Amino acid sequence: MKSLAATALLLAAVPGLSCRKPDYFPLKEHQQWHFAATEYAVVPPDTAETEVRTYVIAVTGSAIEPGVGRVYEVRLTRGGEPYLSFFFGKTRDAVYVLPASHLDGLEPTSGWLRLLELPLRAGALWYGDRERSASFEVMTREEIETPLGTSRDCFRIRIHAPQPYLMDVWLAPNAGVVRWVRRFSPARFEVAERTDR
Repeated sequence: MKSLAATALLLAAVPGLSCRKPDYFPLKEHQQWHFAATEYAVVPPDTAETEVRTYVIAVTGSAIEPGVGRVYEVRLTRGGEPYLSFFFGKTRDAVYVLPASHLDGLEPTSGWLRLLELPLRAGALWYGDRERSASFEVMTREEIETPLGTSRDCFRIRIHAPQPYLMDVWLAPNAGVVRWVRRFSPARFEVAERTDR
């Protein structure tokens, strides 16, 4: 009888484990992600220039902010040099970002943007702020190949910002960002892929 009860408990627990929702934007202190990026520029007449660089995204700490909750500080280095800083906050239904500021003394832009609406679903579209300065769209759910291998069930998020800038970001379950493509102009874009787990 005891073994039957234990088996029933185990079977009841398994669906709960399998129904856990994956975290497409995991954040914890002291984690780092490494990316290899190539920027492409088309230079008339019909020549292309490329520049290869590395990015490291690091969660450098967190704190509880009144009225906001836990906020994570994230720093981005490019080619080993400080580049951008961000602050991220998460709730059950959204991920928020305080827009990036360059570390060379530029002031941050306006307040928090709604970066993701949770749970993610293909076709969802939302604006990051009341002024509608940026919109976010879940384009597809797909499988992609990166240096990490095959990432299944990735959501491709398109970020529309003031023209001509456009960015696509691929989020993998329980891994976060695994690829991005930034289009600075019709003739200049960057492709970056994660190189570590």
